[in-house]
Amino acid sequence: MKLGKSILVILALMFAAALPSCAAQELEATVHFFNFGKADAILITTAEHAVLIDTGKNKDGTQIVEYLKKNGIAALDVMIITHFDKDHVGGADSVLEAIEVRRVLESDYAADSKQTTQYRQALAEAGIEAEALSRNISFSLGMLEFTIDVADALYAQENDLSLVVRMTCGQTAFLFAGDAEDARLTELLFDADSLACDVLKVPHHGGYEDHSLLFFAACNAKYAVITSSEKDPEDEATILALESAGTEALLTRHSGDGITMDVTAGGLQVRFS
Repeated sequence: MKLGKSILVILALMFAAALPSCAAQELEATVHFFNFGKADAILITTAEHAVLIDTGKNKDGTQIVEYLKKNGIAALDVMIITHFDKDHVGGADSVLEAIEVRRVLESDYAADSKQTTQYRQALAEAGIEAEALSRNISFSLGMLEFTIDVADALYAQENDLSLVVRMTCGQTAFLFAGDAEDARLTELLFDADSLACDVLKVPHHGGYEDHSLLFFAACNAKYAVITSSEKDPEDEATILALESAGTEALLTRHSGDGITMDVTAGGLQVRFS
């Protein structure tokens, strides 16, 4: 009888010890990098919230909407347009026409193109006034913390006017660097301590810049995601610089529909879909 009780106690203790491990694996957030070739679209979701950073090209908007509906996402809390290149704003009109979007944040500069015209028309039809950011802002959505860094100068290259987004979920940090080129990387390096992250969305589809090596070293990321295509691949020098910084490069073009990262209290899990 005593032996039986001892066994029950041991089993109970083993079960209790296992509980933190199980809890550590509970999903906190998911970050999905769409495979749209040389174009950016990134969806961040929790059980209660959804944020979309960029929308790919014109044809990609329909696929974003299909993905949202397939995953039961009826609304976006925030849509962030880092800048107005056609491979970042192109699908925005399709998203705005099909999904409730509660807040839109954009870079503060004038752009005139077919894609931006369609985007502006869709905003108007949805009754949304986009917030053109002229200063850095921070906001929270549940356990997600966002900081958006705006360019300090009106650079000649539109890529350098990209909004740079930092998102943290618990102890895990992501840095989405838009299409920042050398002038913007130089600016960001003035506050290098703020660049540290677990996952970096490599700027400008893996194009190599004079300050790329310093930037990657400051980020000190475990993973770096590059949105490129077979036709327009990333620079080999970028891959070598990431390796030198101890960062593993993940290419969306080597995935099917994209790269998904599950954030748990125990860390990151990477899935190629």
